[in-house]
Amino acid sequence: MKRTILIFLVLCGLFMSALAQKNATPVRIEDVRGNDQYYGFILHDGTVVVKPKYIEAHEFSEGLAAVMDTNRRWSFINTAGKRVFILPSYVSKVGDFSEGLCWFRNSNTDLVGFVDRSGKVVIRPQWNFAHNFSDGLAAVGNGRTLGDTWFEIGNLLGYINHKGEMVIPLDIHHDNYGNENFHCQRAIIETDDRLMIIDTKGNELFGGIYRSSFGVFSEGLCTVATATNAPCDAGHGDHDLPPCELHWCVIDTSGRVVIDDIKAAAFHEGMAKVDLSDNPRLNPDGKETDSKKRGDFVFINTTGKVLFDRKFKDAEYFSEGVALVEEMDGSSGFINHKGEMELRLPKDYVTYICNGFEHGLITIFKSIKKGKYTYHTDRTIDREGKIVWEIKYTSWFN
Repeated sequence: MKRTILIFLVLCGLFMSALAQKNATPVRIEDVRGNDQYYGFILHDGTVVVKPKYIEAHEFSEGLAAVMDTNRRWSFINTAGKRVFILPSYVSKVGDFSEGLCWFRNSNTDLVGFVDRSGKVVIRPQWNFAHNFSDGLAAVGNGRTLGDTWFEIGNLLGYINHKGEMVIPLDIHHDNYGNENFHCQRAIIETDDRLMIIDTKGNELFGGIYRSSFGVFSEGLCTVATATNAPCDAGHGDHDLPPCELHWCVIDTSGRVVIDDIKAAAFHEGMAKVDLSDNPRLNPDGKETDSKKRGDFVFINTTGKVLFDRKFKDAEYFSEGVALVEEMDGSSGFINHKGEMELRLPKDYVTYICNGFEHGLITIFKSIKKGKYTYHTDRTIDREGKIVWEIKYTSWFN
């Protein structure tokens, strides 16, 4: 009987391990051969799912990742590295899957539409730009394309549903490309003269009293500012008016002020970083300084309480339980929710700005310049600091 139970437990363990492996999400890795970059995918345990062979690649979203082959054709692969569908040759750019749909750009017409998870065009190309779907809606608008990856912002025409129908018509000039996506059932649209905060029905909320925001709604909270000397110039070029004097606070989705007189970054995992030099209430001397020289970054919780009883030279948001910080002595590493250093970066290694752990992995790098040559080392490491992927290459300039 005991032997039978033991065999059963072993088989269950093998099954669960195989299931976890099957459901694991690969992370993008890079290789450099000559002057060319190639991308592939790896799991957190170091298993290479796809060797670097694509000239462009996105991270996985909803189980699919966009990749471009050496023939410059876009396709989507699944987490096993298998191609699910290939897009026509006229597709020059794609987004990421969100709510089962993904935008693509038709290079012949320079217009954007959407495909479903089978690659079928379900919303024909008809806008100059479109964002990913969120809360059932996607922002669309017009503008002038400046290249494959960027364009001049024109008007935000409004928001479409999954059928491509315009359900929130706006047709207004806006200044915050990307931030107008819905988060927590709220979208923030920065115009020439005010900040619009709308719900998914298109209703403008909170009486239009805010002039600026510091990010978007995250975990139900957003940092916004009123102008204490309106009418004023909020930085849009209206030089006939004095610059706006802004009063910052954190509000929830109902508009209730939950933390007053503070300018906090977006909340992640219940915490947000704060630059003290931007916050007179937490920085009593009120002097604006170079934060990195003084070490003016702290973390707060959703009540505004300062955490960890210490400052940092620099800090990023929490992701997968840890946040990248630069200590006062110049060393860098990842702290946990208690403020304890869990993983210190090796000497001379840094990571990309705002980069956090993704599916248990992160890429760090160092570059050493000698004469006209620069020697690069890129490492993908896990939460214990184990190297699961490493490349070394050299670049030079005349």
